[in-house]
Amino acid sequence: MIRIMIDQSPSKIAELSLIYDYEFYQLRTPLTNYALAGVPYGLDNGCFSKFEKTAWLRLVSQAKESKPVFVTMPDIVGDARRTREMFDYFEDEVQGLPLALVLQDGIANVDIPWKRMDAVFVGGSDQFKIAPEAFAACKAAKMMGKWVHVGRVNTVERLSNWIDIADSIDGTGFIKDKNKLDRMIAAIKGNHPQQKMSI
Repeated sequence: MIRIMIDQSPSKIAELSLIYDYEFYQLRTPLTNYALAGVPYGLDNGCFSKFEKTAWLRLVSQAKESKPVFVTMPDIVGDARRTREMFDYFEDEVQGLPLALVLQDGIANVDIPWKRMDAVFVGGSDQFKIAPEAFAACKAAKMMGKWVHVGRVNTVERLSNWIDIADSIDGTGFIKDKNKLDRMIAAIKGNHPQQKMSI
């Protein structure tokens, strides 16, 4: 079952998990720096807003004790080649942790360091998130046993694109909208009437 990772406090994650009878995972970010919630978590890098290297490295240091699902390497939004360079540059800082390369627009033209990473994180533009190059990279990742996470999935329609391939998603829109979250959970549990889109 696909997991929703939320950037929330431990108490909020526990509350939502109880309400929905569903195990929410946590997405830790340098911006909010919530305490660990005692559930599986991914570590984001904050680059979509602003990369704070010191704050990110502090969470990376904590991650060496808490074993996250993945650590999202720094990225440049919309630019796969620069993002790959960031992966290479910061790799030594996160040795021993499960690394996630952020997939960005243009990834089809960039070599992916599959043997040095454990996950992919679908970033990029809205168009990229439903582009053949994004789906192809994620299908390859799944074939190699990598974790697939998709960022900024804020609608059931976007969820339907990824429900059969992603291991986890995140999004801020549905956390602020109970009706939207209700629909997201129903879709994940297979109770939503909307047809899944083929990929």
